[in-house]
Amino acid sequence: MDQNSIDSNLLARYVAGEANALQRAQVEAWVRMDAGNAQELDRWQRIWSYSVAGFEAQAAEERAWAQGAEAERRAWAIGAEAEAQARLMEDLAWAKVQGHIAEAEGQGRVIPLNRVRWQRWAAAAAIVGGVLLAARWFIQPRADHYASAGEVLEARLKDSSSVTLSPASSIEARMGRTRAINLEGEAYFDVRRDEARPFVIAAGDVQVTVLGTAFTVSAYDTADIVEVRVRSGRVHVEAGMDTLTLSAGQHARYRKSRHVLERAPAPPAEVWGWRIIHFDRAPLDEVARQLERIYKVDVVFTNPRLARCTLTAEFDDEPIEAILGVIADTFSLTLTRNGNSYALDGEGC
Repeated sequence: MDQNSIDSNLLARYVAGEANALQRAQVEAWVRMDAGNAQELDRWQRIWSYSVAGFEAQAAEERAWAQGAEAERRAWAIGAEAEAQARLMEDLAWAKVQGHIAEAEGQGRVIPLNRVRWQRWAAAAAIVGGVLLAARWFIQPRADHYASAGEVLEARLKDSSSVTLSPASSIEARMGRTRAINLEGEAYFDVRRDEARPFVIAAGDVQVTVLGTAFTVSAYDTADIVEVRVRSGRVHVEAGMDTLTLSAGQHARYRKSRHVLERAPAPPAEVWGWRIIHFDRAPLDEVARQLERIYKVDVVFTNPRLARCTLTAEFDDEPIEAILGVIADTFSLTLTRNGNSYALDGEGC
């Protein structure tokens, strides 16, 4: 064997620890033959050690990779399981939601129980309220309408009260638990007493409440004044925040432009209804004008001084001849007639 040559496979088996005794003896003999051989063996051993280290590092890397792969696989497995669990929970949750939706579609919106109860109560209240309103609408009395054009109109209401409408006047009457009247124009009321059912007249801003009495309300739209005159009994008058109670012979006026309700003095001559005429120390010339207006006649005084005489009397739908006869007797006058013209003559007052 050349002292500088040796089989590389033998060296490799030697450094790898796989050479047998004979092979190891051959290599060791070769190393002793030359210092360079010893250095060569040393290089082979370093290379081997590097290789081993590399192999070990690679092996460690491979183990690490394998471990990482295993960890990843497990992680994927865990993730997949978690995902599956999540999907299962999601499916369950979605199933519940679909159940609620289906239930809601069948019964209405899904809302909290308290709100459901509240809305049920509200719905029940609305239904009851609707029923009551409907019942009230059906039960409430129907309105009766009365209107006069150019003549006085007398009518009897369902409660047996009577009303006399002046020309160009109308009323709407509902005879229920409250006898409610809406008035436009002027009317004289003779109300049948019924303490259980007040008689209430609405005339614009003015309301008149009575139980049983006779009175007149004048409330023409074209006039600034609403007037209430009481012939008998008592009435309660309201206008805004103002109230008045009137007795027989008393008057009240409500001025629309000022929104003021106040008492007013009674005039010397008043007419109630169709032909109820009341004079209270009324001068005869005023008496004559009222009789001419009501009976469509002429009344003249032969002696002008008669106009200063005053009359206190009341006539309830008396003929004109009867009224003039009373006046003639009261003042010792003579009465003559010429068609629709009546003449009174005497010394005067």
